[in-house]
Amino acid sequence: MFQTPTLMQIDLQNLFFAAKNRGKKVDFEKIWHHFHERESEFLTDAIVYMVNSPTFNSKKFENKLKNIGYNIRIKKAERIHNSDKIIYKQTDHDVNITIECLDRIQQFDKWILMSGDGDFVDLCSYLKKKEKTIEIWSFQENFNSSLDPYIDRTHFIEDEFFYSPPNIHVFGFNQRNRFK
Repeated sequence: MFQTPTLMQIDLQNLFFAAKNRGKKVDFEKIWHHFHERESEFLTDAIVYMVNSPTFNSKKFENKLKNIGYNIRIKKAERIHNSDKIIYKQTDHDVNITIECLDRIQQFDKWILMSGDGDFVDLCSYLKKKEKTIEIWSFQENFNSSLDPYIDRTHFIEDEFFYSPPNIHVFGFNQRNRFK
């Protein structure tokens, strides 16, 4: 069976804040397993783009992602004091995602982007002209419909990629239901 060479790029900030608005956490192991179990494609790379905040130590999370098998691209957010607000500059990876995708365009036939950001319209248009298959995974409320003309498949993320606590039974105690 022929497997399509596929590049997957994950915009962590986009996923994190959309999931947080739902009161959920994204489970990156579930994402990894889902895409590695698909028999029709071979992931040439799975990259998570993240921003390090000076107010949060993300080393443990970074190590977890690396242990799962992801490659990580990290930007360091810098604080800018602006009157009464504190603003972080360099807090997205849209340009980095685009450059890396274009730099590796010969290595893949299919591109999976986990972000519904409309900033990727021009990239999707270009990839479509190069006859690449484009698959977008996004939260419905974060999906920008201006991507529609260029993508082959849109999948709205629901419960399949959310973390759920283990259902552990200890002496009749069930973590989710309290007592069985």
